[in-house]
Amino acid sequence: MNRPRRGWVTFASACGLGAIAALAVRGVPRASILRPTAGAAAGGDDEWPSYGHDFTNQRFSPLTQINVKNVGRLRLAWLHETRPAPIAPVEGIFKQESSPVVVDGVLYYTYPGPQVFALDAATGRELWRWAAADNGTIRVCCGPNNRGVAVADGRVFVATLDARVVAINAKNGKVVWQTRAADGAFGYSFTMAPLVADGKVIVGAAGGEFEIRGFVDAYDVKTGSRVWRFWTIPSPEEGGWWGTWARTTPDGEQLPRNIERERADSAKYPNAWQKGGAPVWMTPSYDPALGLVYFGTGNPGADFDDHERPGDNLYNNSIVAVDIKTGKHRWHYQMVPHDLWDYDAASPTVLVDIDVRGARVPAIAHAGKTGWVYILDRRTGTQIVRSEEFVPHENMWAEPTELGTRIAPGIQGGSNWQPMSYSPRTGLLYVRGQHTPNVYHRMVREHTVGERYDGGIASPARGDAYATTTAIDAATGKVRWMLRTDEPTLASPLCGGSLATAGDLVFYGDVQGYLNAVEASTGEGLWRAKMSGGAQWIRSTPVTFSADGKQYVAITTLQGLVTFALP
Repeated sequence: MNRPRRGWVTFASACGLGAIAALAVRGVPRASILRPTAGAAAGGDDEWPSYGHDFTNQRFSPLTQINVKNVGRLRLAWLHETRPAPIAPVEGIFKQESSPVVVDGVLYYTYPGPQVFALDAATGRELWRWAAADNGTIRVCCGPNNRGVAVADGRVFVATLDARVVAINAKNGKVVWQTRAADGAFGYSFTMAPLVADGKVIVGAAGGEFEIRGFVDAYDVKTGSRVWRFWTIPSPEEGGWWGTWARTTPDGEQLPRNIERERADSAKYPNAWQKGGAPVWMTPSYDPALGLVYFGTGNPGADFDDHERPGDNLYNNSIVAVDIKTGKHRWHYQMVPHDLWDYDAASPTVLVDIDVRGARVPAIAHAGKTGWVYILDRRTGTQIVRSEEFVPHENMWAEPTELGTRIAPGIQGGSNWQPMSYSPRTGLLYVRGQHTPNVYHRMVREHTVGERYDGGIASPARGDAYATTTAIDAATGKVRWMLRTDEPTLASPLCGGSLATAGDLVFYGDVQGYLNAVEASTGEGLWRAKMSGGAQWIRSTPVTFSADGKQYVAITTLQGLVTFALP
């Protein structure tokens, strides 16, 4: 289908970001509605104080200056070119997934390395920049990445690829303190934006493919001293990682397990838990009333070779709640016991309040790689509902083999790192999904801790590959609408999520290089802007904020940061 030319406005950039074109449309080309149905951080609601906007991670803004009636008039406001300092070569796809934070009129965003930029939020004028120096050994599964910062008490907090936490003076960009959490030589890394809550900087370690023992740490915001550490794999003294030897998922699907063999092997591999994985990819959510921090955990080590890891492999592939004062385990919900498919709980957890049988229930939602959204009671971890699918399922829960097994979703999901948003106005969760079936091959070999070992390979299968944007009722799990977009997900994994606003809009970037705006209740396409000049394959998630009385929508690209506003 030829795209209509009416409404395009092209902006030429002198600073290397290329041309940006904005288009107001009714019904975005190449997208069809498949299933239509009838204690925050510093800063205020008019800004974007933390990674997920606030402790709920809803990525919802109450701003209404930009709304369904005028979004078609959005134009380029200002842009900032990163011009990053050189970083050491790191294996994997180079990605820009940074989500800006806006506090007290200053916008902060990051670049892999990491590098931090502080800009005047109204003009884009650079105030200062900071680049990590003296990095230790960096080993990452999925390329260099940094998803952003936290801001509190006049400090900017960033976590590094070599597993350090750094506090930077928000006024001048000078380091206040830094603390090393783990040794990057053993595969530990930080890619998340930290959470600051209750006087603590909270971060989680990535590195499941290197057979780490995952953890979540809390550091004192003033001194950088560690307050507590929660190991995402319980030791035998803590009850062990074997679990209940589940033969099915919590929803009753049969798992391809030989429980008798696993029980016999539990004595053969008594220390497997020490290298069992369970990374934590994304910024936690937090409920101050309950005093609980919530996060998802990733795959066990090794992914596809399970012969050395008998049991359910707690707390891998789980939603976990810990006490913010002590870091003690309060509850967990394991979506995929004894994972064989790399079905991490990678997407950020989102806190919502929903009506269940006439009662208001504090809930938590997670969009899984499995292609469903899981909605739990956040007080207890009890499941309320599992949503309808937001990507197709094919041969689900089949066992990887040496000859290869075709399965969908593949290792990218479903929903991988992309954050979903939630609008209290519509009661809908907005999920960006990816349909890329994989062929899973199991390949067993000798390996050592600190060396990447997946126990096989999952490669894209022939056939359809596309993205979905889906609105899901948080109370019932029903799909209200779904968009299917022909994005080249085989070439570039989908990483960017969505933003919801009180202007009844949902914004998201796509792999084609567009920033899109759709109507929140129906999914009707209203506007899109093309990033060109090398800024294709948007992997980041937009935010919105107000500065000097004007509302902006901002998104990062490999070249820098771009903002849009009404004329």
